[in-house]
Amino acid sequence: MMRSSGMAVTDVSFMLYDESKRLRTPHIKGSFNDWILAPMEKIEDATWTYSQSIAEGTYEWGVVEPDGSEWGVWLPEKAGHRVNLVVTVSRTGGVDGATSIRVPSKPLDTNNVVEPFLGLSVKDRKGVDELLKLLSKASMLNVLHVIISAREPVRFGKIQRLAGISATSLSRRLKELEGCGLVRRSTHNTIPPTVEYQATQVAFEMGPSLIHLYNWAIDNHAKLGFTQA
Repeated sequence: MMRSSGMAVTDVSFMLYDESKRLRTPHIKGSFNDWILAPMEKIEDATWTYSQSIAEGTYEWGVVEPDGSEWGVWLPEKAGHRVNLVVTVSRTGGVDGATSIRVPSKPLDTNNVVEPFLGLSVKDRKGVDELLKLLSKASMLNVLHVIISAREPVRFGKIQRLAGISATSLSRRLKELEGCGLVRRSTHNTIPPTVEYQATQVAFEMGPSLIHLYNWAIDNHAKLGFTQA
């Protein structure tokens, strides 16, 4: 453990094991570096590393393989993690939590289908209906998809641009998502104040299902007649 500017910091090493051997330029990012992409170093075949001095605290992180899209490929999802990885640095310099990720050689089996409504009580059915009603509101899934895909705090203007929604409608959707616990809002004491939005853990767990839904819609919207003349 070292001290920098009076603050104790600990050198933390992160590892990426690429059993698929398909990764070319993985980058790490997390709350410990303000979610700025940092290239990982290849130390041997299919093994990558990144080290940084980190102050005491708990941090979310993950690894991205750039693919030309806005966010890139989020590798924790490929490794079966539905939420961001978390690491904690203690005051004494101890490191606890996840500091490595392993991308499997074959895609994980996500076809374990469970009949969704079997055994649901009337009360649970009503709760499911209310949640689905919320998610079916105009542009709601677009907004949620942008925030989940970001994997980091994202500002109002960027959400609006990527979701293709008016400022008034976006404000309404964000309040609804925050109110039901799917989105967390944070305000920073800057001039002018900076407001950011990030998906909560339960929203991250929805991410893979949302991506499957979007892929299905992309593949089938035309044949079902949902095209704009």
